[in-house]
Amino acid sequence: MNSTAQLQKDLFRRFASKEMTKLTLSQYYTAGRHLLKHRNNDSDAGFSAFQLTANFLYRELPVRIGQTATGLKQNPSPYNIRQIPQFRTLLDDYVDDLSHLVDRTPLPSTPDANEKFVNTLRSLKRKYRANMWTLSQGLRELSTAINVNDPLIVPDFLRTDTCVQRKEPVPHYFSSTMAYPDLSAPMAYLAPSGKMEMTDPSTWSVSAGPTLVNDGGGGSARDSRLLTPQQWTPNRVCSEFCDEATCRNPRLWFSDGTQRCAENQTRRFFDWLYSMNLGTQLLIEDHVAIHDYSHNLVQIIQPLDIANRAAHDASAICQRHYGFAPPVIKVIAPTPGVTTTYVPHYLYSMLFQLLKNALRATIEHHQRKTFPVIKLVMSSGDEDVTFKISDEGGGIPLSQVDAIWSYLKTTKDVGEADQTQKTVVRNSALSSITFMNRASDMPLFGAGDGLPMARQIARYFGGDLDLVSMEGVGTDVYLHLSRSRNVAEHTSDLCTLLESSFPMISTATTSASSSSAAI
Repeated sequence: MNSTAQLQKDLFRRFASKEMTKLTLSQYYTAGRHLLKHRNNDSDAGFSAFQLTANFLYRELPVRIGQTATGLKQNPSPYNIRQIPQFRTLLDDYVDDLSHLVDRTPLPSTPDANEKFVNTLRSLKRKYRANMWTLSQGLRELSTAINVNDPLIVPDFLRTDTCVQRKEPVPHYFSSTMAYPDLSAPMAYLAPSGKMEMTDPSTWSVSAGPTLVNDGGGGSARDSRLLTPQQWTPNRVCSEFCDEATCRNPRLWFSDGTQRCAENQTRRFFDWLYSMNLGTQLLIEDHVAIHDYSHNLVQIIQPLDIANRAAHDASAICQRHYGFAPPVIKVIAPTPGVTTTYVPHYLYSMLFQLLKNALRATIEHHQRKTFPVIKLVMSSGDEDVTFKISDEGGGIPLSQVDAIWSYLKTTKDVGEADQTQKTVVRNSALSSITFMNRASDMPLFGAGDGLPMARQIARYFGGDLDLVSMEGVGTDVYLHLSRSRNVAEHTSDLCTLLESSFPMISTATTSASSSSAAI
């Protein structure tokens, strides 16, 4: 191992095992107001205020970036995502960012050193906006690779073409939650260690070794029966990994249990990866916005104002795309003056995405007939502020409702999604606030991962996003924002992520302690 590789290994080992400091909206808001108060103060108090926050970021950002890079490198997903160029680019960027922060950026202990640190944050800010869209493109490439059974990315036990080449029927494995599971199929089992593992029973006789049995004549003979590892038993896979208890697709209750486990483990990994990017980007952008623009990102907002703006912009791009007046979005708010503490552009991006989906579904379902009104209702309770978006766009079949939360389902309009990528990357240096001003210039169709990402944003500070659909009629989407300012960031540490995953047949996922050392 050369010296550069050894230094990189030591760098990741240093930060990947540390725990993140998870912040609340209250902490963001309070710190932001304090910095704004002293921003224009030329005395020592002004520098001391920024130094306190800068020192925290100097310690915290390497931990978050190091964990993100390690998780991407270890890849608890069953798919070999490192064969996809976009994910390799992301990993290289994280490695460079970590090295830049730790090796080439001084501790912000003096005004000059603090200015160098802020310059580093400005550079990271531009990269992280582009990283979000590189992640989206990588997800589309992964989805395509899965659809075509790319052998470099999809392991054998998840590929359907392997059996076709051998002229065998395509396997449909019974989930191990069934009374009589197909024990000859690769499934998740509870190992003697107590951990869930994906294993292929056809290899058990090899790993367990031969067993001698009495042949009845005083001698012994080899037992030709299939041998199972000691204490290995089928486990309720979907109750932990696939949410089968709430699965609304009857087809998945009886078949494709392995595929469902793989997809749900992949979703959990990308939920984690996206939330790590989200939190790191918020830390960086908030500090830069206060330092450069006297504006903190976490504010006391009036959600109704942001909802009206999102409705206006979604209607504008819909009209530009179709060339005629879109359905009317009727905003209803029994308590219009309600306020809450939140990140304005987070709320805007979620509502903007949901309203675009409702407009598109309504127009395509009614085929330029008289369009029914889309209702956006805002309600305020003691615990949360809730938005309900109701459309009559034909709804979603029950068997497809769960699939809309998958990162591996891309938009049908691939050409326009490509244009979306180019547009956003070209404007990747824009701040989140500027992005709100430019959102109405974006295409109607995105990259296909808008809903799962919107749900991850909603959950990040204690909210949620849910959907109820009636096929043939329409869909109701519920977006909840927690009114508590003391909910910490909802994301797992690297150790928790790897411990909650189980290794598949073709991927060796190590424990969190050994993962950092393996880099």
